[in-house]
Amino acid sequence: MSRSVLVTGFLFLAAGLGLFAAKVWVYDIPLVPADTPGPWQVELRIHVRGDGKKGSVRALLPAGSQEQLVFDERSSSDRLSFSIREHGGNRVGVWTGWLEDIHEVVYQFRIQSGELVVEIPQQTDPSQPTRALRKRYTQPTSELPSTSADVKEVLEELDLPSPDDLLGRVRKIFAFVVHEIDAVNGAGSDALLTLARREGSDEGKERLLITLLRGAGIPARVVRGLELRDGAAPEPRLWAEANLRGVWVPLSAVQDFFARRPGGFVELGRGEQPLVEATGVRAVGHRYLALREPLRPDEIASLLAPDNPILARLSLYRLPVDSQAALRVLLLLPLGALTVALFRNLIGIPTYGTFMPVLIALSLREFSLTLGLALVGVVTALAVVARSGLERLRLLMVPRLSILLCIVVLFVTSMALAAESSMLPDFFAGVVFPIVILTMLVERIYITAAEEGLQEALARGLWSVGVAAVVHPLLRSPNASYLMFSFPELVVAIMGLLVWIGGYTGYRLADLVRFRGLARPPLGEGPG
Repeated sequence: MSRSVLVTGFLFLAAGLGLFAAKVWVYDIPLVPADTPGPWQVELRIHVRGDGKKGSVRALLPAGSQEQLVFDERSSSDRLSFSIREHGGNRVGVWTGWLEDIHEVVYQFRIQSGELVVEIPQQTDPSQPTRALRKRYTQPTSELPSTSADVKEVLEELDLPSPDDLLGRVRKIFAFVVHEIDAVNGAGSDALLTLARREGSDEGKERLLITLLRGAGIPARVVRGLELRDGAAPEPRLWAEANLRGVWVPLSAVQDFFARRPGGFVELGRGEQPLVEATGVRAVGHRYLALREPLRPDEIASLLAPDNPILARLSLYRLPVDSQAALRVLLLLPLGALTVALFRNLIGIPTYGTFMPVLIALSLREFSLTLGLALVGVVTALAVVARSGLERLRLLMVPRLSILLCIVVLFVTSMALAAESSMLPDFFAGVVFPIVILTMLVERIYITAAEEGLQEALARGLWSVGVAAVVHPLLRSPNASYLMFSFPELVVAIMGLLVWIGGYTGYRLADLVRFRGLARPPLGEGPG
């Protein structure tokens, strides 16, 4: 190994590990994610098409409370002015300005949302303005027609307990809506239509619950928010709150909670105000994205805003949610490349190409290792047989590869259909299996078999899959993903190791095993 290789590798390694050590020891950034679930990073993207006039876009924003800790709020306004206002007891973000062509505004926040448990008091709190509260939250509205004849008829049929038994009245109405009203996707959200048809959308079912509560003289109101779910986009939700003896109690006939709202629900506002609305525009649309953080709020704060301004600007935790999700996978690839380099250059394991094992492992990332290897084996065997049949036609390479790709696609599709009928969702995921990688692997196996023999082709294919099996746990590891995303400077350190590996020209471990017989003295000759 030359001196220049040693020095270059050392400089890369020192730079990467030096910054890594500073972030760990100076800024107390943990090496492993927290044991308890961390906060969520939530992103609201609003797209507006204007017509050259002045207008505004409004969105409900979360308010901090004992159950939901909100921090790191940021907004990208896209040539519009942004402000936060109070309206009807809600926090509302307002973007105003001249709306020309297409605008995209982004609002991001992090939130730690816990379970909300409400204790219903035995006696009414005398400090509560009961009469004013009853007047405000029992009156009918166009969305909550609580004085309708249909509502009165149903309440009479329910034979509710006496007005003194508020909890009993609420429970009976709640049970009726939960068990007698079906939630149907695509159904209407009107309360009376839901009551008449005994089915409605999720919002229709919740509105009916609030309407019946108001009709029974129990103050009730609409609450709007989000349900945050791992591996899925946030779901906009509407639920109810009923006032029992001066305490607002959360209820949901769709999510089936009563006085105990689960964690993962984010309250954005109360009342019929929509989550996003706009004036002076031709069209408006929005979507929510969310990502679960592996750290505690104080640890995220140290990553978001360390004392060093350069580190603060380089923090990947400030990126949009979709960019973070892509980088959490992308930053694992250098680990896979380092593993392949170790096997090829130091151990001497032959594989197909430099990155084929990494690509195979990446394609198996959504599968368990056993299931992934089974898919590789079955699909590869089928494709090799098909490839041998195509050889007799003597086709050119591009059409031959395209036909081979079509055969693999049809086989994977048939596996997906068979898995669905067998109720095996893991196999059904095979429909998105990156079959192009398998197609190229089959072509490499067949060409090697023609040039170097079938035994060499199969051996190299098995070694490629074996190295991919070693890389596979790294690409699936939450700890590895957290480490590389929180400390991207480790990529520089990996580059230093790769420089050293690339500059090594000595014997590989496989060479020592292969030529071990040459190191032995001939028979009949002693040492020396």
